[in-house]
Amino acid sequence: ASVAAKLGLQVTLVEMSDRILQRVAAPQTSDFFRALHEAHGVTIREGVGLERLTGDTHVTGAELSDGTTLDVDFVIVGVGIGAATALADAAGIVNDNGIMTDSHGRTSAPHVWAAGDCASFPYRGGRIRLESVPNAIDQAELVAENIMGADKEYVAKPWFWSDQYDVKLQIAGLNMGYDRVITRRSDADSVAFWYYRGDELLAVDAMNDPRGFMVGRRLIEAGKSPAPALIEDPNTDLKALLKS
Repeated sequence: ASVAAKLGLQVTLVEMSDRILQRVAAPQTSDFFRALHEAHGVTIREGVGLERLTGDTHVTGAELSDGTTLDVDFVIVGVGIGAATALADAAGIVNDNGIMTDSHGRTSAPHVWAAGDCASFPYRGGRIRLESVPNAIDQAELVAENIMGADKEYVAKPWFWSDQYDVKLQIAGLNMGYDRVITRRSDADSVAFWYYRGDELLAVDAMNDPRGFMVGRRLIEAGKSPAPALIEDPNTDLKALLKS
């Protein structure tokens, strides 16, 4: 949407969830990017799905679930992916939201390993499947070492990014199970949302705030959780928190 809008196109974004970014971010982050896109002329339709596309030789319309129709010249569809488990299924390998592995990358079949977007692995007492470039690289490198006998456990360090207009979104950690969000503003153009579960820091969404992202990421990886009041205080030196 941001690329199309920057090219001068009239853009309508249709989101079937109640809000954009609902699956991956808090309402605060959704509100930030909704306002950003609307400021660039993008129309956002939330809580409505696509029923069908219409047209003869090419698409000319999009019929939505609320009965409205959009006149369109072209459509970009982004609906996510599913793990490619057909080969594992045929081989009788156990799947659990992806090809199930242990902490070393082994599947339920002897001498068979899995890594990347298709692999479901242990993480903080549960199981996750990470769809990200850093995970695909890091996990594949470790599994390759383990195939050669290294016997190392994979400790995921989730992080993600997105560039939209002049805003760089950087996410560290996973916000699953958060119960509050702390807002920290560095200046008028930078803001970060820090996710906590109780007193435990889970994740950080940083918009044009590379320092907040890097400090948050290092804190999460080190298992450190500074008091939320410290994060909210603009006078707190974030780097000093790494030494505490």
